[in-house]
Amino acid sequence: PSLDRRCTLFFERVEILAPRSLYPPISSRGMLASPLSRVVSALRPLATLSSVTRHDRILRVKWDDGQTGDFPLVWMRDSSPDPQTYSLSPAMSARNLHMSTFDVEVEPLSYSISPSDNQLHVEWPGSVTSKFDSEWLLLRSPSSAAAAARRHKWYLFPEETWGKEEIEKRLKRYNYSDVISDDKSLHDFLESVCLDGIAVLTNGPKGEKGAVEKIAERIGFMQRTHFGNVFEVCTKPDASNMAYAVPSTLPFHTDFPSLSDPPQLQMLHMFIKAKEGGNSLFVDGFHVAEQLRVERPDVFSLLSSRECEFIEEGHDVHEGPAGETMTFPYNMAARHTTIKTDSSGRVVRVQFGNAMRSWFYDCEPEKIQELYRALKVFTDYVYQDRNLLKITLQEGDTVLWANTRLLHTRDGYVEDDNRRRTLTGCYFQWDIVKSRVRQLSRKLALPSAQPSAVGN
Repeated sequence: PSLDRRCTLFFERVEILAPRSLYPPISSRGMLASPLSRVVSALRPLATLSSVTRHDRILRVKWDDGQTGDFPLVWMRDSSPDPQTYSLSPAMSARNLHMSTFDVEVEPLSYSISPSDNQLHVEWPGSVTSKFDSEWLLLRSPSSAAAAARRHKWYLFPEETWGKEEIEKRLKRYNYSDVISDDKSLHDFLESVCLDGIAVLTNGPKGEKGAVEKIAERIGFMQRTHFGNVFEVCTKPDASNMAYAVPSTLPFHTDFPSLSDPPQLQMLHMFIKAKEGGNSLFVDGFHVAEQLRVERPDVFSLLSSRECEFIEEGHDVHEGPAGETMTFPYNMAARHTTIKTDSSGRVVRVQFGNAMRSWFYDCEPEKIQELYRALKVFTDYVYQDRNLLKITLQEGDTVLWANTRLLHTRDGYVEDDNRRRTLTGCYFQWDIVKSRVRQLSRKLALPSAQPSAVGN
């Protein structure tokens, strides 16, 4: 039998080496790494639990290598890797406890280290026994900075902001065929977009429709908008968007500021290249925001606290869900701060489109001038050469970028009368893209993969 099959048989015989608190049953191994990588994980040396002591409502665990971890009692009961606490199947992992009846002051009946299996055993009321594997505890320790850092990277994919000099050195380009056929290439492509906010596919099909759909099938669900699932960008009469109206240079913008929940990523595939011009330009809005935070804190404060209103009204003609041609009228309106931060002050969204900006400002008249000045400074920073990335897409090339992070535009262009510059595109949400990266990390047993176990 193959090495992979031999590893499967071996793992089935020695599965006790990988406690179920850390790994799911062998029946669900297809959701994780290969049998070979699971055997390696199961057999690698683990730190040995040496002692456990109670400190108020904390159990302090020590390992023989000097590491310690503090585990709140309520957290341990809530995260207990036992079938009464969690339901596990190949399709899901879900907590059975109900917060309405959960005792947040729960007291353990006993706790001890079990040297024979290198586990912490805790007995709880209700005949519940928790068996915490040593590595399970290390990976999840609430007091571990390393565990928190791993989790932040896995969950948030912390962005690596850039200016012109940085991105020109590190912009990632991947071969279209590799991404379509190889999971590692797809993982790396999407991870690059998570970190840098942009990546490019090259050597894709030329003159063939369906490239966008094929890439999207590899990623996950597209996000449908009032322009449909897949849209076409080219100059045309009765245009429903500025990008379709004229071949002249467009202002930097993010798409759909008129939506309260705009698409977070956009993908464009170059179907027909312009005769001259039509280069794509990008600016990392998060980088600009951080520049303003340091160099113009007054502007940063205004743009992260005062909202602009955006209106988009009209109609679009596109293919409907059943393949029919449909006209969709819309009147979209939303209000956003140009820079959005989370509770920690981290920039999480940049959104602006001057073409759709409304006349309405929900503030005193004398404050409107201040906001205009701030928007002018923001725009000046966006157009500074130190921040600009220019990409010339060839026919068959595709670019995927973070729409609520990067501002984008294109140069003016000249096209042949019988060969219009044409791109096809679609949108995605981060949840879908990041989910795909996590799935592939686990499937390929990459270092970034997180354990799939009770308590996630």
